This record gives sequence, C-alpha cells and structure tokens, in this order.
Amino acid sequence: MEFTLGQVAAILQGKVEGDENQKVFRLDKIQEGKEGGISFLANEKYTSYIYETDATAVIVSSTFNPTKKLKTNLIRVADAYSGFTQLLEAYAMMMKNSMVGIEEPSYLDPSSTVGEQSYRGAFSYIGKNCKVGNSVKIHSHVHIGDRVQIGNNVIIHPGAKICADTSIGNNCEIHPGAVIGSDGFGFAPQEDGTYKAIPQIGNVILEDYVSIGANSTIDCATMGSTLIKKGAKIDNLVQIAHNVIIGENTV
Repeated sequence: MEFTLGQVAAILQGKVEGDENQKVFRLDKIQEGKEGGISFLANEKYTSYIYETDATAVIVSSTFNPTKKLKTNLIRVADAYSGFTQLLEAYAMMMKNSMVGIEEPSYLDPSSTVGEQSYRGAFSYIGKNCKVGNSVKIHSHVHIGDRVQIGNNVIIHPGAKICADTSIGNNCEIHPGAVIGSDGFGFAPQEDGTYKAIPQIGNVILEDYVSIGANSTIDCATMGSTLIKKGAKIDNLVQIAHNVIIGENTV
C-alpha cells in the first residue's frame, strides 16, 4: 500500500517537515532505511542514523532538534514511539481488512454461521452449531470444534485449534499452533497403581481483547470454565491448566 507523507501525518495527527507529496510504501528500521520507506527515531542511541538513513521519512518526537543537515523528510508527532506504533496498527488493520472471502477446500457445517467481511483460509474447518461474528479472519488449517462461539474482529492464525464449547470474545487474536480447550490434565489414582482419566466437561472462555501466543495451550475446565479475562496477553509456549482464572490486563 502506498501513502503520501501528508496522508501519514494526517493519520498520526502530526506535521510534515519536507515534501508532503512524497510517497512511502514500506516500514523500515532507521539503520536500514531505503527510498520509499518510513522509519522512526525514539531512542537517543540511534540518533546518528537519522543523518545517514535513505528512508524517505522518519517519524520524530516534537522535541527533536537536528544538529546536522538531514536528507530525509520528518514527520513530527507528540511521541515518536507511540506514533510509529499507531502507524503499525493502521497498516495491520488495512492488511487484515483486505482479507475477505473463502479459499477452497474449506469446511463449514450447515448448522453454523459466519458473519460478514470474514475470511476462511484453505483447509480450515468449522464444526456444528458454531456462531462466528463479523470481520473474523480464520487462516489455513484452523480447526474450530462444535458449539464454539466467536465474537467480532477476531484473528485466528494458521494451525490453531479451537476445541468444542470454547467462547471467544471480540477483538481477540490466536497465534499459530495455539490450542484452546483441550482436556485438562486430570487422572485419579487407582488401588492397583494405575490412573483413570477424569472426564473434563467444562470449557474455556476468552473475554474481549485477549491475545494467545503461538503454541500455547489453554485446558478446558473439569467443570465450569477456564477463564481468561478482558485484555490479557499470553506469550508463546505457555500452558494454562484447567479451571485457572487469569485476571484483566494480565501479561
């Protein structure tokens, strides 16, 4: 996607110092900036690169005062790091919204529904009696079990498994290989020294704005729900056991 510096400044509520009609189509590190790229300067230890970079533009904080001549354009914002983060978010949202439609082969059970402006990648599977909201992006090789509920604006990355009866809120993101709702680890010791599996009949609930990292697992509850509350962010390779409750905005 291509934008003029004036358009970028408008998104960030900033001001261009230079040619606002020049165009950028790529996000670059400042030390690797090339023509057509836009970067940012937020850490003083990288200041020397702003005088060397070939990036078309650099986002800087309003307090930045150059001590040498610059060959790049500047976009001044209140805070450079926050401004570049905002630009990344806008770019990611545009890329997400460009993904709409159904790739084949994919499977949707006739008893399930998927909302508008959604995407289903090749070899994705949606089981019985599921309800999927609007603008949900289900990538390739995703498995969604029976009776799963998914809100709006959810991204499920390739290879993730959403087991039966899971409930996912709005604006969540499930990264590749994550498993949500697999059986909790429950075994009852027997008199003969063996162990008998305890049925795990509960589910997992992810509230709004939850992020689950790649190859993490969240076990379903023995009874009731394993609960990940609003805004929680779980890293890669994390295992959350049955009936655990993670509080709001926990990282």
